[in-house]
Amino acid sequence: MDDPLSTNTQAEALAILQAMKYLEATQRDKILIETDSLLLRNIVEKVWEVPWQIVTIVKEIWRIMKGKIVVVSHIFREGNKLEDHLANVALDEGEILANNFKELDIQGRRLLNEDKLKEPYSRLHF
Repeated sequence: MDDPLSTNTQAEALAILQAMKYLEATQRDKILIETDSLLLRNIVEKVWEVPWQIVTIVKEIWRIMKGKIVVVSHIFREGNKLEDHLANVALDEGEILANNFKELDIQGRRLLNEDKLKEPYSRLHF
């Protein structure tokens, strides 16, 4: 069985690193990163220790963050449906590229439209 830290957490860390590289490449100095991984949020914000499996990735994230305004916000998975969908498509089909709404697949367009409606997702706890 795969170690979840070396799969999910590593993938999440790489996604944040890609966002940071985009920030650096476009010479922007402000970014809001929303992640459904509380673990990664707390690691990037230096609240929790960095697991050895992702030390190199996190150090690169921190390097790019220096001198920039970076907010890492934890959101519930329900608020991350489009990103989750795109990650699953990429896992199934390989690299994907969509530069605009029309280039998204049907499911991606539906999820984006639902997000535009700003309808809250319900989380029920019993």
